[in-house]
Amino acid sequence: MAEQQNVDLGELALRLAAFARRTFADFGLPSPNATVSGVGLSMEDFVWAVLEEYVQGRIEHDGSRGDLFSLLATALRNDIIDSLRKAAHLHEETRSLLPREPTSVAGPPSLDEMPSAAIDVRTLLDEENYRKRVWASLHGEPELAEVVRVILDLNLYKPREIAPALGISATEVQNRKKRLRRRFIESNLLHGKTP
Repeated sequence: MAEQQNVDLGELALRLAAFARRTFADFGLPSPNATVSGVGLSMEDFVWAVLEEYVQGRIEHDGSRGDLFSLLATALRNDIIDSLRKAAHLHEETRSLLPREPTSVAGPPSLDEMPSAAIDVRTLLDEENYRKRVWASLHGEPELAEVVRVILDLNLYKPREIAPALGISATEVQNRKKRLRRRFIESNLLHGKTP
């Protein structure tokens, strides 16, 4: 259908990606790697879903009623808004990435858990040592270990790619990735803010 109308899907995809980025920013998700929490969909997922609907004829364009880009951009924005209204997004647990207060129930980290200034920098940067620290931090968390194994062994990074490899939903992958990020921050394997 798109070929019959001489539509350059590559250019259309780029324009829709720019529109999706702006729309995500409008809703407080400014990072290009951001996903809608609880739903696990990224900007790219929304763009490809709208293009797929158009190519398969589920979104029909009538040239007399306006521009194709406007039609698809409206559909894209509506899909993003719908995902933000879903119960899965609204009930998604969010936790602060700030270090725990010393008076918290879990208590302050022990000296063994804290990085030591005496540790050789080359040892910290050693990839093999880092891998061992990653696996040690996942002790007792088989679901998180599965995600790491798929990422490292299969080079899959997006929830929609990881989900079939694990036999779970993209939403569950996104939830596990959040738990994994928190675990790595708590284990001093990762620093920084969540997108």
